Amino acid sequence: MADSLPSRFLIATFIIVERNPRAGDEQFIESGRIISQVTHEFPLDDLINDGNAAVLDMLNSMCVPVQPSMVEEIAATAARLAADARDRDGKVLRMQVAIEAVVEEVPDFGSGDVDINDSDDEVVAMTDEEVSGSVGKKVVDAAGKECPICLEELVVGGEAACVPCSHAFHELCIVTWLKKKKRCPCCRFDLSKSKNEV
Repeated sequence: MADSLPSRFLIATFIIVERNPRAGDEQFIESGRIISQVTHEFPLDDLINDGNAAVLDMLNSMCVPVQPSMVEEIAATAARLAADARDRDGKVLRMQVAIEAVVEEVPDFGSGDVDINDSDDEVVAMTDEEVSGSVGKKVVDAAGKECPICLEELVVGGEAACVPCSHAFHELCIVTWLKKKKRCPCCRFDLSKSKNEV
């Protein structure tokens, strides 16, 4: 089950800049921002034994410009936290990483709204029957929860769509997502194999 694995929640803010043609002003000016967020899960031993590779894969999957010092700092922190969690018989380690990257052009997240790590079988849309069998409903019981797809707040007391890996979304957001891909956008759990487990 997805909740038994350690996870790292990465929020990457891409600050798009362009060269300022006016002499004497700043060399670059901001022209927009794109926020991308994803939850990555790794076994504790992977973080302890080879954290640099796990962090590098995570940053590359989100098109974050990689700097060796950044990879080493995140990996060292994750390895320390993972070792502490393992020593306390912990099964879940949660770590949030927020990165701001200044870029001159919009990162290429892949064409056709497909994640760059998706294999061919992940891109196949789920059928309406598979979607309805994978998406349940639950009442939002706490404030401050956001839909991971649109980043809008889930209304307390309102209904949210829930999938077998326990992530919650606006119903329209997750149904639209699943008509393009079969994996949860947060943990990449294969929802086409859920068989009405919600």
